[in-house]
Amino acid sequence: MKVLLLAMPDAANNFHRIIKVPNLGLCSLAAQLPEHEVKIVDLVLVHRDIRSWLQTFLAEFQPQVIGISSMSFQYQSALTVMAICRETVPCAKLVLGGYHATLAYRELTSGPPVPPFDYLIRGEGEQAFAALVDALEGKLGLAAVPGLSWSDGGAFRHNPINELLDLQRMPLPARNARVLDSFTYFDRKLDCVETSRGCTMTCTFCSITGMYGASFRCHCLERVVADLEGLKRRGTQTVLIVDDNITLDPLRFARLARTIVEEGLNSMEYLVQTSVAGIVADPELIPALAEANFAMVFLGIESVLPETLAFFQKGDIREKTEQAVRRLREHGIGVMGGFIVGNPDDGKEEIREVFRASRRLRVDLPYVQCVTPYPGTRIRQELLEQGLVTNPDRLERYTGFMCNVRTRRLTAGQLNRIMNWENLKAFFSPQMFVGNYFVRKREKGALKVLLNNLDLVRGWFTGDQFRSRHRF
Repeated sequence: MKVLLLAMPDAANNFHRIIKVPNLGLCSLAAQLPEHEVKIVDLVLVHRDIRSWLQTFLAEFQPQVIGISSMSFQYQSALTVMAICRETVPCAKLVLGGYHATLAYRELTSGPPVPPFDYLIRGEGEQAFAALVDALEGKLGLAAVPGLSWSDGGAFRHNPINELLDLQRMPLPARNARVLDSFTYFDRKLDCVETSRGCTMTCTFCSITGMYGASFRCHCLERVVADLEGLKRRGTQTVLIVDDNITLDPLRFARLARTIVEEGLNSMEYLVQTSVAGIVADPELIPALAEANFAMVFLGIESVLPETLAFFQKGDIREKTEQAVRRLREHGIGVMGGFIVGNPDDGKEEIREVFRASRRLRVDLPYVQCVTPYPGTRIRQELLEQGLVTNPDRLERYTGFMCNVRTRRLTAGQLNRIMNWENLKAFFSPQMFVGNYFVRKREKGALKVLLNNLDLVRGWFTGDQFRSRHRF
C-alpha cells in the first residue's frame, strides 16, 4: 500500500531563518510499516506555493492512505492540506493524528460540518496507524484499532487507547522515507533524536500529560547510540534532542553524555530543552554535557515571580534558575531562556520584570511567550472559567507570540503591545549582537539573527506570525 505522511508547514518556533526542524514522529510511524511504500513530506521545507507543489507530488505518487500530523496552531493549515488531498486524490483515506487530534477529538468529530478526515488517531500513533493500515487491507476490523475514531452509521465511534508503548521494542526511525531532507541549524545539517518520552510534572500550561498521562519512559542507551551513529553517517552536524523532559532522570542524562564522548559522537553538536531543577540536580551533568559538545540548552525558566511560579505549579525555582544559567555559561553552553507572561495578575511592571530578569541572568536569548490556552490543558479551563480567554476558537493564533488572553489589569491588545515592545528591545539590543553565544559561534550568525528578528517585527505589526514562512 502507498502511504504518505505529511507534517504541516507552520513551525513550532519563530526562528525559521535560524532553525528548520523535521517531524521525527512521522519517521517513527514509517518504521512500523516496512512492508509498505511510505513517503514523508515535511511541508515546512516547501515554504512557498505549497498547493502547487503538493498537487504535483500527489498526482505522481497517488497515495492510498494519507496521514496528517497537526498541533493545535497548525490545524488551519491541516484543513487546507486535507482539502488539497481530497481534490487531487479523492480515493485516498485521510487520517488525522498528533496532539490536536488527541486533545480535541470530541470537538473535531461531533460536527457539523462533516469532518474533513476519514479517521482520527488519538495518543501514540505508531502501532495504531500500522493497525489501521492493516484494517484498510482487510486484515482486521476497525473496532480492533487502538485509539481510532471512525464513522459508524453516521456517528463517530471512539475505540479505547491501548497502554503506552514499550519504547524498548521500538525500531529506529525510518528517516530514509523522507522526500525532503534539508533541515538546518544556521548553516549546519540538522536532525532530531528521541531518548525518552513523557513528563511527570504537573505544569498547568502544558499538554504533554494530556497526550501521555503522567508517565516517563526511556529508550535504552544502546538504541540511542545506534540512532546517533546513523545520523553521523548521514552527515548530520547538529542534533536536536526532542525529549519532553530529559532531565527527569539527570543521572541517565549524564550517562548519555559520557557515552556520546566514549563512542566518538561528540563531533556532532547537540541542542536540548531541560527543566531548571533537573539540569542542576546532578553536579556532574553540566560538565558532562560540555564535554559531549552540547552547544545550547533551552531552559524552561517560565517566570522569576513567585506568584506566577505558584500559578504554574513550578515551585520556587528562582535560586536554581540563577545557578543553572551561571553554570551553563561557565561551561561554554549557550542558554535560551523560556519565559511566559500574560498570567491573570500580570500588569506592565510584571512583564517588564521578566525581560529585566533575563538580562540580569545573562540569558543569551530570551524566548518570551504569552500564556496560551491550548486544548486539553488545565490552564485553559481555569482561564475560561475566569473569563480571561479572549480567543477560544481561532487556534492558528495559538503560536505563543500572539496573545489570546487578557489579564485582570491588561486587555489582550495592551498585553500584545507591551510584550512585543519588550521583545523588540531585547531582540535589537547590543548584547544580541556583541558577545551573544548564537552570534559568536556561527559564521554569518549576526545577519541571520537580524533578518529573523526583522521577520518577527513584521509579524507583530501585521498580526500574521507566519507570513514570512509559508504560503499556500
